[in-house]
Amino acid sequence: MIYTLPALFATIGSILCFIGFRKKERTVSVFTSLLSLISSILILFSKNYSDSYFYVDNLSKIFSLMIAIVYFGVVIFSIEYISNIKERFIKVYQYFMLLNIFVAAMFFSVILNNLGLIWVGVEATTFSSALLVAVENDFTALEAAWRYIIIVSVGLVISLIATLFLYSACDTLSIVKLLAIKPTGSLFLLGAILLIIGYGTKAGIFPMNTWLADAHGKSPAPVSAIFSAVLLPVSLYPIIRLFQVYHNTLLSEFAFILGFLSVSTASIMSLNQKLYKRLFAYSSIENMGLALIGISLGSYALFGAIVLIFAHAFAKSGIFMLTGNILHNYKSKKIKDINGIIKTMPHTGLFLFFGSLAVTGAPPSAIFFGEFLILSKTIDLYGWLIGSILIFFVGCGFLFINYKVINMVFSGQRKKAIKESNFTLVPIINITLSILTLISLPFLYRFLQGVIK
Repeated sequence: MIYTLPALFATIGSILCFIGFRKKERTVSVFTSLLSLISSILILFSKNYSDSYFYVDNLSKIFSLMIAIVYFGVVIFSIEYISNIKERFIKVYQYFMLLNIFVAAMFFSVILNNLGLIWVGVEATTFSSALLVAVENDFTALEAAWRYIIIVSVGLVISLIATLFLYSACDTLSIVKLLAIKPTGSLFLLGAILLIIGYGTKAGIFPMNTWLADAHGKSPAPVSAIFSAVLLPVSLYPIIRLFQVYHNTLLSEFAFILGFLSVSTASIMSLNQKLYKRLFAYSSIENMGLALIGISLGSYALFGAIVLIFAHAFAKSGIFMLTGNILHNYKSKKIKDINGIIKTMPHTGLFLFFGSLAVTGAPPSAIFFGEFLILSKTIDLYGWLIGSILIFFVGCGFLFINYKVINMVFSGQRKKAIKESNFTLVPIINITLSILTLISLPFLYRFLQGVIK
């Protein structure tokens, strides 16, 4: 079945890296990620499909395409980057093996027709990705990996308990059947609240977001890129399905509050960040908080959330890959040590600036359009006071992050330019795709009309 091909290619890539092609792991991974991307594009033009195991609608197709594009870019960028890490915690073939199986779990998670199986898929991403966090093999990286495992596992236990509550309430976890029966009752509501907390933990939603800044800050640049770009949105995917099958005002308000607190916390925390990767990690928390608000509000705010998730995936993956260039050449993760990037690495500096503007919602980026829809719906439902406070925190995040990035890129004395890696083209393409997402919005809206209600 064509819908499973992206996941199957990634799985085959992982198996080949492990058993027979240890010296060809880069070539194998490039080949399988390219096949995953091609099959994801073909799936866009295929009919929707559902059976006992799979539920593939246009939302699934968009998520698959997003994962595939970032996957292909991260594999290409990793070819050189992983070789520059001298004391790796795992070997190169193990890195690509884990990367492939990690992506395969995400591909499966967005096409399954069962909330229990989706839980298994999301859980599989934790165990396949934990070692990727610790690749740089120092104490802080290992500590970040442990923190990631422990906190995210707690969240997944909560989401497992939530899944049991949902099954007890309806005797089924099938998305198709839940859409038909339209669940009601306090038991389902309790399960739904726990499900948001559980999956929200992995998506970096307040108050269980503390693992994210450490894991993103200590991971190698390509791992930070794929974590922020697609792991966080895939963790929000079950919550989108939940709101499709269950409409409850209390649940919407609960999700709105968590999203609001995520945005406000991330905006405030970004002011005092001294490490540039942690700065962008808090930007991811802010964006996922806004996406959760859009999901909770539904209607055109849900479309805004999907646009935000889609454009954020390309821009943020590009930014994190560029931070790898900065670390390699400046040998420091501290913001105060970085200046004059535009003079030493013109391409890296210029697109770090563009990428930062994109992820913070500068007009007329696609993320700005997504934020505009979400904030408009917030004002429509909760009034100008709540809307203005939310706009204030979004504005603070924009100012704090871009102020630091501008200093890194444009300040400092003129320095001799260095030759940038040819692999810098990958983040440049990703950030350009994020900018071009704005052009695709009419097509994206028509494509998602069956999902947005």
